[in-house]
Amino acid sequence: MKQVLLDIKENINLTDNVMKMTLSGDVSDITAPGQFVNIKLDGLFLRRPISVCDAVGEDLTIIYKVVGKGTEEMAKMKEGKLDVLTGLGNGYDTASSGENVLLLGGGVGVLVDVYHYVLEALVDLFEGPGQAQRILAHLKAAGGNAAG
Repeated sequence: MKQVLLDIKENINLTDNVMKMTLSGDVSDITAPGQFVNIKLDGLFLRRPISVCDAVGEDLTIIYKVVGKGTEEMAKMKEGKLDVLTGLGNGYDTASSGENVLLLGGGVGVLVDVYHYVLEALVDLFEGPGQAQRILAHLKAAGGNAAG
């Protein structure tokens, strides 16, 4: 874990209440997918834990949903510096995932977990109503042993 000051490079809307923020600075403690950061916001007692979406070079990307006072304040930020604890969480090893990967999840967090894989078309992403039936159909089509 490392406490750093990161510059806000970009903070844009992906949807009405989902934001993408890119921060720049020392992100060397982020070493694996699945890690998270804790962001300190002025006037709020607790830091905000946010999953890491991407860390390349000195750039850190987070995607977050605006759901309360803290994330509302974050959504307004267009420039400045943020006090961030980086390198939190163990992350996970994707090397042992094999050729076909199926990730199940919900909310904004699932987008963060599959960000690179979706961009590289290495996973199929299922979300929304009817998800279970689409997953079963996908598994059967891929030759998997799926009951449903």
